[in-house]
Amino acid sequence: MSSPASTPTLVPGYRHTPGHHCGSTALRNLLAFHGVELSEEMAFGLGAGAGFYYIAIEGTSPSRWFNGRTARLEENFRELTGAALEMETFEDRDAGWAAARAAVDSGSPALLLTDLYYLDHYGRSAHFPGHAVVLAGYDDELAYLSDTAFEELQTTRLESLVEARHSEHPAYPLQGHMFTVAESVDPEQLRAAAPRAVERAAREMIDPAWGEYAGLPAVGRLAAEAGSWPQDLEDWRWCARFAYQVIERRGTGGGNFRLMYSRFLAEAGFDEQVPLAAAAADAWTELAAAFFAASEEENPGTPLWEAITAAADRCLEAEERLWTALA
Repeated sequence: MSSPASTPTLVPGYRHTPGHHCGSTALRNLLAFHGVELSEEMAFGLGAGAGFYYIAIEGTSPSRWFNGRTARLEENFRELTGAALEMETFEDRDAGWAAARAAVDSGSPALLLTDLYYLDHYGRSAHFPGHAVVLAGYDDELAYLSDTAFEELQTTRLESLVEARHSEHPAYPLQGHMFTVAESVDPEQLRAAAPRAVERAAREMIDPAWGEYAGLPAVGRLAAEAGSWPQDLEDWRWCARFAYQVIERRGTGGGNFRLMYSRFLAEAGFDEQVPLAAAAADAWTELAAAFFAASEEENPGTPLWEAITAAADRCLEAEERLWTALA
């Protein structure tokens, strides 16, 4: 006979509001708990959220991995806004969980970075490190998580959460990253950081710190290489399907995050560049459709992959126009 579940310890007054993207939803909900109301798009933009990286990870599948946002959204938000966000990392797994549990015990939620592959409410289809959730409670066996588009809090076993917070996936190794709000936050101070955030995003796209693996150079590499994936990669179908997902479905809000970014630009007063961001979103959506069509075929058809090359070229052109205008 199984033992009865313990009564959960929940953060009093925490409210989960669903959103499009994990990091910006978690930031918005964390700040809302502390009385600061921001749109999800503003939270995304203030973290210099729009970006791009494209890497090959041999020995894993998908072996080609790209994403249309910065790898360090939450850290960027903390740095650019000067908001009272505190970040802690923990090499020791027990210490990492003790700190997160202590935050809840003190009546405050904690933003945690995870690899969603290990979270029980997702199927273990692919690693996706850097997925942000808010810890809103726990009991003897489960953690209660505020997670992006879900309507209600989700539960995952405590041991699964520990595994997720310390994933060693090469795309983004994690060390129990945790963000909390320790002081009062001035909403006007946050919004005043918008020009700095746009400048950071544009600089990282035009002259990325990761060189050819990020920014416009990485978009150019994708455009040059994607059409030959069937000749170069054994897992070309999964790479194509995953590419479709990371452009349209995996928390991007559509168009490789560019739709969300266009709404941020409108809210932040960058009216002239809004149509350029929307056009970039359309180009990425077109590329996603081409990837999806190719992933549905058991044998690679040349016209399908030629369409991918053409659509990726249009993405590069749209990205160059957008970031040049914002620089």
